Amino acid sequence: MDVNGLIGPAIVALFLGFSLYQGVRGVLATLRRRREQQELDGSGVRAHGHVSAVHPLERSPHGHTVTVTVRGADGSRWDAVDSSGLGGYVVREGTPVELVHSPSDPGLVRVERAAHPDPARGGYAVRPDRRPGGPPLWRPLLPLLGVIVIGGVILLALAGGGARDLVGLVPLLFVVLGPCLVVGGVVAMVRGRSRTRRHTAEVYGTITDTWRQVQRRRGQNGTRTSITHPFTVHFRAADGREVHRRYETSTRSFRPGLQQRVLVRHDPEHPAEFSVADLAMGGLFPGLALVFIGAVFTIVGGVVSVLFAGSGL
Repeated sequence: MDVNGLIGPAIVALFLGFSLYQGVRGVLATLRRRREQQELDGSGVRAHGHVSAVHPLERSPHGHTVTVTVRGADGSRWDAVDSSGLGGYVVREGTPVELVHSPSDPGLVRVERAAHPDPARGGYAVRPDRRPGGPPLWRPLLPLLGVIVIGGVILLALAGGGARDLVGLVPLLFVVLGPCLVVGGVVAMVRGRSRTRRHTAEVYGTITDTWRQVQRRRGQNGTRTSITHPFTVHFRAADGREVHRRYETSTRSFRPGLQQRVLVRHDPEHPAEFSVADLAMGGLFPGLALVFIGAVFTIVGGVVSVLFAGSGL
């Protein structure tokens, strides 16, 4: 038995197995959240209450988890936890809130509105952009489908006895995947640009936490290490609403210090939608990266496919 010949397939199998496991976990978690949100959308009971505890941020990009004391229609009271982050808003203890809870599971709640710091303004929606039905399923599903397709191609090639077949199919995968990445990158950039245009209000915020995030990638030239510096920011809008969450963009060059003051631009109607001025273009980086990678995949895959076709592979 050629042990050395089994090392490569074993590594591929382990990688695909782990990726498949992670993908299935992501899909199941999303399905659970969608089921909960659909239950609240369809049969949720509206109620009032107040925030009784604000949990530590724990570097969440969504905001603080809160415990709310719910007042039922029959006069009963109970505590429940909303871990959604309330869109990034800091809703202080004692703040009145409007929520929905499950009739079968009172512990399943969703805070929808909170009392504005200015009593004359009534309440405000903590997640105005929330889509009915819960988080989209395609986000965890697409990577899982990619793993399944790649694994299927490898299995078919191995079953056919041909590494040559596998080599010939890889460029075709690049040709198919490349345009999908380009389209996804363009859509991400358009959405990011549209959001930034709404950030017409300015205020200074404070960096409340910052840390190093190390990513290592193996390539033909060895292991590459990429170090970025994520951070959390807290600010108070002119109307009194507070926002505190992890900023979605982090880079190698921008390394803020703890308690550093940064200029924040935000949507005056929804302050939790904001951008840090020093990283105003940072939201375009993921889209640009997808466009670049997709273009490279398409060109390289197309050229290699033509060469293989000409050589009879």
